[in-house]
Amino acid sequence: MPSQSDIEHLLRRTEYVARDTRVTELLSLATREQCVDNILATVADPGSCAFVQTQNWQQGAELAHYWLNRMAHDSPRPIQEKMSFFWHGHFVSSMDKVGSAELMREQIDLYRHSGLGNLRHIAITMATQVAMLRYLDNNENKKTSPNQNFARELMELFMLGVGNYTEADVEAATAAWTGHGDDWETDTYVWRIGRHDSSVKSYLGQTINNGGDPTKHGEETIHVMLGAGVVPAEASVGSNRGRPTRDVCAEFISKKLWAEFAGTPIPAGVLSALRQAALTNDFAIKPWLKTLLMHDEFYTTAAKQGRVRTPVEFMVSLLVATGLRSADATPLWLMEGMGQAPLYPPNVSGWKHNSYWISASAFGQRVSAARQIMWRTMRDYWNENDLGVIRLGGGSISKQQIEDTSPWHQPSNTAQAAANAAARREILTRMANYMQLDLSPTSRQSLDAFASHSEWWELNDLVGLLFLTPEMQVA
Repeated sequence: MPSQSDIEHLLRRTEYVARDTRVTELLSLATREQCVDNILATVADPGSCAFVQTQNWQQGAELAHYWLNRMAHDSPRPIQEKMSFFWHGHFVSSMDKVGSAELMREQIDLYRHSGLGNLRHIAITMATQVAMLRYLDNNENKKTSPNQNFARELMELFMLGVGNYTEADVEAATAAWTGHGDDWETDTYVWRIGRHDSSVKSYLGQTINNGGDPTKHGEETIHVMLGAGVVPAEASVGSNRGRPTRDVCAEFISKKLWAEFAGTPIPAGVLSALRQAALTNDFAIKPWLKTLLMHDEFYTTAAKQGRVRTPVEFMVSLLVATGLRSADATPLWLMEGMGQAPLYPPNVSGWKHNSYWISASAFGQRVSAARQIMWRTMRDYWNENDLGVIRLGGGSISKQQIEDTSPWHQPSNTAQAAANAAARREILTRMANYMQLDLSPTSRQSLDAFASHSEWWELNDLVGLLFLTPEMQVA
């Protein structure tokens, strides 16, 4: 039977937070496999954001709020949101260049609906979505003026990794992907046969563009990478020369998945197991991810302690802790300050992990975000009739209850002081429980000391201090 520690770790990495109800549910299961299968039992139609606003920038905010609410509150299986954000940071497009919230919604819906489907389907579909056509300029790729951006990044950052192809392969793939375009007035996909280079090409040791449907010539490059392609002898990564590109791709994506879910350097045995899972299941993602989540290395102390929450994950944990909806918490500008905002990856390589988020300025912005969210939980706490409350995800604590831990009319004696200190520590316990936050002994000791020795009017600061504990920063 899986331990509670293992289950909480599994839930934090796949569902953002180890919610009490989910911990209880998984503890009732007999095996690790049953727990993983439960998490991966996704719904067939996970939904899509229905825009209310008409202005593009307002729709962008709606889409981001909708996504964050699904991560924190609304998704029956948050792994679907976890995977959609993973692919959003892998097959990258950005709102600032795409210029359309509707196009970004289309791409994110693909990642949400198919994020646990098959790598081949995701790669082929996203390649001709208008969001990607615009982001990597393939809408400007034509035989008379080739644009290599998409063809290069498809290999370098999306499928194979740097140095596992030659410039001749880039040129061949660029030709194959000509002809795909968009209409700026209608934001729709357009095929322009006059722009397509249909000449036969050699690509990763295979022949492409050799007749057939010209709209599928670009798609052939993906089939080659996941099929019979071979890393050229002239490729700069010497250790991969002559290897099947499907093996190289399986390892490349496996490393990205391990970084996302485990956060530690990937052990050789894990990489081998994940590669084999990908190849055996023809790049179906769910069994690939299941292999990762079942592996003993995923449950080591190093893996459990090996990942700092990204700003999105931190914000989701705050939404769960407070019960706030995304728009009520106004996190979008806060997240921009922390360095990660949905719909706005920094560049085509997406976001990184761990040390990428660890700096004085980054954590200064987390403090500011925690303070803003704390104020939202206490917006009526200091009202004039003394009926204010602190509202958290699992319940509320009234100002009267906090005042009762140290009322001015009590006699000043050692016994009463001890009773008041104990009552303040109980306030801390309730706050942590309402946030579904499991404190380490070190954090508990530090916060107990603050609660025991503070004045009653300072106890509300425990909310912000709990937001900034290590347990809230580590996934």
